[in-house]
Amino acid sequence: MTRSSVLRLDVFVLADIRSGDVAAPCHAAMLEGLADAGYRVGVLPLAPAAIKADPYSIDATYRRLFTNGSVKRLGRGVRAECALALGFDARLFALPLSKVCSIKADHRIVTLERPADFASMSPAQLERVAENVSEVLGGQVLWAPSTRIARDALSYCVPHWPTTRVEWLPTAPSGGGSRRDRIERARPTVGLGRHVRTRQVPWIVSAGAGARAFQSANVLWRLLAAPDAERPSWPQGSPIEIWPDDQITFPDFLGKIDILANADHAADDPCPVEVLCALRNGVVPFLEPDYRSVFAGTAIYGRPSEVAQRALEFHEKPGLASDLRASGTELVEKLFSAEAAVSRVRDLIGKPRDNPHAPAVHTATGGRVLFYSTNGIGLGHLTRQLAIARRLPSRLTPVFLSHSKAVDIVHGYGYAGEHLPYHSAYGERKEHWDVALSDALTAALDFYGPSALVFDGNVPFLGLMRAMDTCPEVARVWIRRAFWGPNRDLDALERGASFDLVVEPLELAWARDDGPTTDYRHQVLLVPPVRLLDGNQLLDRQAACAQLGLDPGHVNVLVALGSGNNTDTGRITARTLAHLHGRTGVGTAVAEWRIAGEKSDLPAGVNRLTEYPFGKYLGAFDFAVAAAGYNTFTEHMAEGLPTVWVPNEHAQQDRQILRGRFAEAKGFGRLVRHRADFTLKDALDRMLEPGTREAMRAAHAGIGQTLAENGAGEAAEAIASLCETIMVREASGGSAAGYFPS
Repeated sequence: MTRSSVLRLDVFVLADIRSGDVAAPCHAAMLEGLADAGYRVGVLPLAPAAIKADPYSIDATYRRLFTNGSVKRLGRGVRAECALALGFDARLFALPLSKVCSIKADHRIVTLERPADFASMSPAQLERVAENVSEVLGGQVLWAPSTRIARDALSYCVPHWPTTRVEWLPTAPSGGGSRRDRIERARPTVGLGRHVRTRQVPWIVSAGAGARAFQSANVLWRLLAAPDAERPSWPQGSPIEIWPDDQITFPDFLGKIDILANADHAADDPCPVEVLCALRNGVVPFLEPDYRSVFAGTAIYGRPSEVAQRALEFHEKPGLASDLRASGTELVEKLFSAEAAVSRVRDLIGKPRDNPHAPAVHTATGGRVLFYSTNGIGLGHLTRQLAIARRLPSRLTPVFLSHSKAVDIVHGYGYAGEHLPYHSAYGERKEHWDVALSDALTAALDFYGPSALVFDGNVPFLGLMRAMDTCPEVARVWIRRAFWGPNRDLDALERGASFDLVVEPLELAWARDDGPTTDYRHQVLLVPPVRLLDGNQLLDRQAACAQLGLDPGHVNVLVALGSGNNTDTGRITARTLAHLHGRTGVGTAVAEWRIAGEKSDLPAGVNRLTEYPFGKYLGAFDFAVAAAGYNTFTEHMAEGLPTVWVPNEHAQQDRQILRGRFAEAKGFGRLVRHRADFTLKDALDRMLEPGTREAMRAAHAGIGQTLAENGAGEAAEAIASLCETIMVREASGGSAAGYFPS
C-alpha cells in the first residue's frame, strides 16, 4: 500500500496495545468481537507517557489479532476513511499528537476510563485534551464514559461536552485460563493478584515485617506476586501461599481461588480488568462498596478489614456462592461481552459496509533503527547489537554508531556504521566530552531519522540522555547485561526509567547474580541468552579445520583470553602454548581481538584466529582456554565446548568469576584465575584426557533446552513492535504528569 492511498475501514482505533494499566485485554477483546462480526478494524498503536505499562510488550490478544490478520496494525502517517474513529482512553490525548494519521470518519468517540485522573485536571488542561482529540480524529467527538462513575466525572468536569447515550462498558477478556476448580475446600480461598506488574497490588493489609493482619486460621490466602515483591511476613495467623507471577498466569491463578480480593478504588478504576476476568472464570470478587453501581449483585462488598469474615460467611452459604457466580456469568454476557460491544457499534454505524476495493493488507511502514554502543574491552556490546539487528524484519534498516574501533565489522553484514571516539582516546575530560556527545548523537538522530535508538552499554551517558530528550518521538531501548559488580553505577541504573524498553539477555548462571541490576529486574524484558549465530550458521568440524589450517584428527585447542586491553593475558596465553604446543596430535589456535592494543608473538605452527566472529569456528576445537565474557561464555555453552575459564576480574568488567564458578560447579569446564595460574597446568592435563571432555559434553546436554532459543530474535521482535508504536511524550525530559497525575 502506498503512502498516498486511503485505507477504508469500518472502525479505526487509536489504542495503547502494551501490557499495562490501560486494560489492553479489554480493548483487544472488543476489537476481536468486531472482527468476528465482519467489521474491518485497524489499530494505530500509541505509547503515551501518561499511561504506565510493563516493560514494552504487546498484550497477548492484540498480538494474536495482528498475527492472524483479524485486525490490521497501522503505521504513522496512515490515511483512512471509516465509519467510526475510536480512541481508547482519554489519556492517549494528554499531549499533542502531530501528523500521526489523517482520518475521515462518520462518527468519532473517545472513551473515559480513569475518572479520578480526569477530574483532577484544570479547565485549561481539559480543553487542551479536547483540542488534541479534535485535531487527531478530524472533528467533534462524543465522549463515551466506561461506567456510570466515569459519566459522573464527565458531568462534574465538563457538563457541556457531548456524551454517548449509553456507557461504553469494557469487554471482559475471553479464555486464556482455567475456570475455577471444583475441589471442595475445607476453608475459603481468597486471592490477591494482578494481570500485569505495573498494576501493583496494595495489599489489603500491611505487608511489612511483623504484620499480623491475616488472623483467621480458617481462611487460606493465595497471593500472586513478582518474585521480588514485598510480601507479608511469616508466620501469620492464616495460612498463606505466595505464587510467583513468572510461573503462573493471572487467568490460571483465578482457577485456584474462590474469592478475588480487589484492591482498587472505584474512582480510580471503575471497572478493573481483574474483576471482569474473575466473573468470567466463576470467581466471586470482593470489592469496596462504591463498586455496587457497576457490579450489582455479583460481588461481596465491604472494607479491607472485613475480607476474612465475609469469606467465611460466603463459604458457609453454598447457595449464596452459587447465586453470586450465576449472577456474575449473566452480568458478563449481558453487559461486558463482545456481543454487547458489537451491538453498541452496530447501533451507531450499522452493519459492516461492503467495500470490495478495500486493501486486504496494510503493511506497517518501514524505518531505521540506530544502534549505539560503548567501546568495551572486547566486542560484546557491538556483537549483541549485531545479533539483534540481523533478526529485525526487512522493513527496518539498522545503522550503527559506536565508540568501538571495530565498528567496521558491521560493514561486512551490509550495514552502515560510524565510529565515535571515546573521551579516553584523546584524554578529554568526560564532562566536556558529554556535551560534544550530545551534539553528535542529536546530529545522528536528525540525519538518520530512526524509529528507535538502541543503546548497549553499562552507563547511558548524560550526553545520550540529552540527545534522546530532543527527539521524544524516537523509541528508546537499553540492552543491559547483568552481573554488575557490587554498588556499581547505581546512578546509571536509575536512568533505566527513561527508556521505553530495557532488554536483559539471560545468563545461564543467573542464580549467582547478586549485583545491583537484580533490584531493577522489574524494569526489564528478559530474553533467552543472545548469540550472534544460530547453530545452523556454524561450520562443521571438517570445514572449520580446513579454514583454520587445523587437522580434524588432532585434539585442537582454542585460546581466547580477550583483547588484553585492561588485563595482561599474555602470561596465561604463553603458559598455555608452552604446555600444549609441539605435543603430538595436539593443534592450537589463538583468537586475536580486532581492538587488541598489541599483536602477540606466537610460536611457529600456532594458528591465528582473526576472522570475526570466532564462534563460527568452534566446531574445530575439542576444548578451549577462554575469558568468561558474556558472548564467549554463551557461545561455548551453546556449542557444548569444554572450556578452561579464565575470568577477567578487572573492576571495569562484569563479574566473569561467577560464570567460571558456575561452569566448574556444573561440570561444564574448569576455573583458573589469573592470580592463581599455577593451577593452569593441571587443568590443561585434565582437558587432554578424552574422558574428561566426554563428561563435560554430557553435562552440557542438560542445558540444551535453555539455549534452544536465541534471545536475539525475541529482542528484535520487541524492538520492531516498538518501532511501529507512536511514542507520546514531551521533549526535554518532560512528561504527561501535568496532564494526568497518576
